[in-house]
Formats: sequence, C-alpha cells, structure tokens
Amino acid sequence: MESLADKGPGTYTVVKITRPCSKFYHLGIVPGSKITVISNDRGPIIARVGNCKIALGRGLARFIIVE
Repeated sequence: MESLADKGPGTYTVVKITRPCSKFYHLGIVPGSKITVISNDRGPIIARVGNCKIALGRGLARFIIVE
C-alpha cells in the first residue's frame, strides 16, 4: 500500500489515515471512501472526493494510505 502522494492519476480507495486529522473527516476522506487523483505533477495534488475538487499538500497526502 502506498500513500496518496505516491500515486498518479486514477481512482483509489482510502485504506487508512496514519495521522488523525479533523480536516480529512470534514473533506470526506475517511477509510472506505474513493479519491480520484486528477493531477500529481508539481505543487499540490489535485483530487476529487465525491462532488468536490480539492488541492492537498504533499505533506498531508502522505498520511492517506490508498490501494
């Protein structure tokens, strides 16, 4: 399993969050949810969670383990 920061464009399922953070919960990023990575080039990771497009910094994205 890898963190979201290591993944390219595609849809992934959140397996676990290694550092509890209320930001993830408020964004809808919880174990079992789907995240679609739109862009993971330079700068923040652009992703879609549900109907929302978000930008996640690489530091926070490393706490999200996906498969």
